[in-house]
Amino acid sequence: MGPSDFTSFLFKLTSWLGIVWLSTAIVRFILLSDSNKRVYNHTPGPCRILQGIDLLFPSHGSLIDNGSAGIEYVEELRLAFISNGLGGSEEGGIGRILTYEFPEKQEPDRAKIHEAIPLKIQKSDSFREDKFAPMGLSAFTSKGRLSLYVVNAHSEKKNCVEAFTFIKEKSLLQHRKSICDSKFNSLTDIAVVGADRFFVTNLAYLDKGWMQMVELSMQMNFGSVLLFNGKTVEYAEKYFPSPSGIFYDKPRERLVVSSLINEVIQVYSVKRDLSIEHKLDMSLLSSPAGIYVEPKSGDIFASFHPVLNSLIFHWLGEGDKRRGSPSQILRIRMQNDDVSWVVTEPYANDGATISASNDVIYVNDQLLIGSLFGRCLLCDVDYPQLA
Repeated sequence: MGPSDFTSFLFKLTSWLGIVWLSTAIVRFILLSDSNKRVYNHTPGPCRILQGIDLLFPSHGSLIDNGSAGIEYVEELRLAFISNGLGGSEEGGIGRILTYEFPEKQEPDRAKIHEAIPLKIQKSDSFREDKFAPMGLSAFTSKGRLSLYVVNAHSEKKNCVEAFTFIKEKSLLQHRKSICDSKFNSLTDIAVVGADRFFVTNLAYLDKGWMQMVELSMQMNFGSVLLFNGKTVEYAEKYFPSPSGIFYDKPRERLVVSSLINEVIQVYSVKRDLSIEHKLDMSLLSSPAGIYVEPKSGDIFASFHPVLNSLIFHWLGEGDKRRGSPSQILRIRMQNDDVSWVVTEPYANDGATISASNDVIYVNDQLLIGSLFGRCLLCDVDYPQLA
């Protein structure tokens, strides 16, 4: 075989490999888009919209829903902290942290006004409210002091986690510091394991926008789980497929991480030195986002984006022009062997009531469901043993 024949052979081989790779990528993208899926509406009981989520936008001159992309529940205070303003902060609005107080279990819920209350923020030199787009959040309580850590997804502050101290008597968050690092390039969620110690998820290697969508659609495993140990940021899991939600199950010393594109929830054990060891993969055939682990039972509640192509258009839209995206909540009951599970679906919606469910908590037989850019929904669970 002469040099010209060998060059021709290499060209043909490269061309065929390129065609095969492109064809495979197209098929994977079609399957990934969930175009064949349909969502059928159902609820676990009566649901109502949580008031106080909407905000007046100067650019629109009207009240519009401002998102509830992250929810953190603090059992000692019966308070849910809700991040508000993920999309609106880029359009002239401000990012806020809201609280919703759950009633005592024996207290009649029907008489309660279901409203989220905004917290005042005492700013520091490193914090600007107009550059605050809160997403995932997590709390740590020690000696009566509550520290709240919030992922700041604003385009100008995307490399930072904002640390606050909560003062309940004044309904106030004192900004302590911004924790920033070059490894924080597409943060989505956070799980605190100690004072100034936390895990965060990098959804992808590339920043937001069409380039990130291309990376995710190609199912490249360039996301990561990072650990901040109080001083430095290090990789806990470097090549992770599109990690979105993360939750630290303290009673069982487990770290639960969701993979948006691979439709998997992964469970890790957390060691004393904060290193993690993979234990379990749960394939769920839907794209998970936020995660909550019920402390007593260990049941995993997760919010899902069941139709991924709808989520893409929802994410890339702006303001009231965003297309609706279906929502789904699954409950995963771990069995005694801790390697098998039972899945039920307490809630599903086609996007008309709540669009793009991004987080969830389960408290006193109630589901509080947050969305990326829209409403927050509170649902009673009438038959918790079945939901």
